[in-house]
Amino acid sequence: MDSGMIGKIEKARRYAEEPERVRFEQFRLQFQGTNGPHTVTYANGTWHCTCRFFSTRGVCSHTMAMERILGIMIPAEVVAPALAGPVPVMA
Repeated sequence: MDSGMIGKIEKARRYAEEPERVRFEQFRLQFQGTNGPHTVTYANGTWHCTCRFFSTRGVCSHTMAMERILGIMIPAEVVAPALAGPVPVMA
C-alpha cells in the first residue's frame, strides 16, 4: 500500500471518531416496522414517514428512532420535541 493511501486511511479513521463533522441534508430509507415497511425521508430539515401515525401527528416511532440512530448528525433544531427531554423508563 502506498503512503498516500495510508494517509487517507488514517484521516478516515480520525473523521469517523468525529461524527459532529457530518450533517445530513437529505436521504430516503426503508424502515421495517412492526406492521410492515415504511418509507422515511429527511430533506431540508423535515422528516416524513409513510406510516399512518405520522400522517396525523407529524412524528412517529420511525422518525424518532432515526433521530436516535443518527444522533448529532441531525441538527438539534430538527429533533422531535418528544426526544428533547429524558427518555421515560417503563417499569
